[in-house]
Formats: sequence, structure tokens, C-alpha cells
Amino acid sequence: MKIEPISLIIDDDKINRFILSKTLEELGQIHYEAINGQEAINFLKSTDYSHIIVFLDLNMPVLDGYEFLQFLDEFAHDFTHKNIKVIVLSSVMYIDFIKKMPYAKIINYLNKPVDLRHIKLAIHNAKEAFKTSCYMAKFNEGLQQSR
Repeated sequence: MKIEPISLIIDDDKINRFILSKTLEELGQIHYEAINGQEAINFLKSTDYSHIIVFLDLNMPVLDGYEFLQFLDEFAHDFTHKNIKVIVLSSVMYIDFIKKMPYAKIINYLNKPVDLRHIKLAIHNAKEAFKTSCYMAKFNEGLQQSR
């Protein structure tokens, strides 16, 4: 397993993927792309990377962002060896997203168009969340061993 955090852009719009890809390159962030949720799931199942920051668009063909989030939730057991942090990038208003998915497991929601500052902060927050997850996993492992 590779623990260096990478990013996965999930967006059907070629221009949005290009812009975000260039932004991530400027930040030195390794990244991959998927044009829909199904491609992203296939990537997540096959990759050796264990820490993945997902930049997720909501409105896409085949498997949209909502369905992608539902899949991650329903099949979480398939991804127990992966630490996935989802950042939604969408033109959908946050309040409308929350009405549709009140329990979505995301770490950030950014309205398009997004500027570099917001992307930088979102990546920083995701990396901090990875650290917290690792500390909690080690803590829980220690508790299990002490019993």
C-alpha cells in the first residue's frame, strides 16, 4: 500500500478536469481523473494508494456524485483498507445538497468556480484528517491489544 496522499478528480466536464488538474500540478499533488462515478469506483478498487482525496462533481452521467457517495457508504467494507476523503465541487447549492444527502460523508463542499486558495485549504484539511484517522486507528489498535 502506498500511503502518500493522492487526488482523484471525478468530473464529466473536460474543462473542469483540466483546470483542476493544472491546479493540482501547481501544488505538486499527484492526481488521477475519472469521468464518472463508475470509473472512480473501478480506480478506487484497483489502486495501491491508501490515502485518496476525491474531488467530486455531483451531476454526471453513468454514476453521478450522489450515487457515488451512496456506493461508498453502502459498500464501505470494500474500502476498509482505503482512507478516502471526499470534497464536493459543484454548482449545486450546499443547502440543496444537504436536503438530498443529509448524512453524506464529505469533508468539504466547494461551489464552482473554485479558486486556488480554496483548493489549497481543502487539500490541507484532507491531509490533516488523514493524520487524525491514523492516530485514531493506532489508538483503537492499542485499546484492542490491551484487552
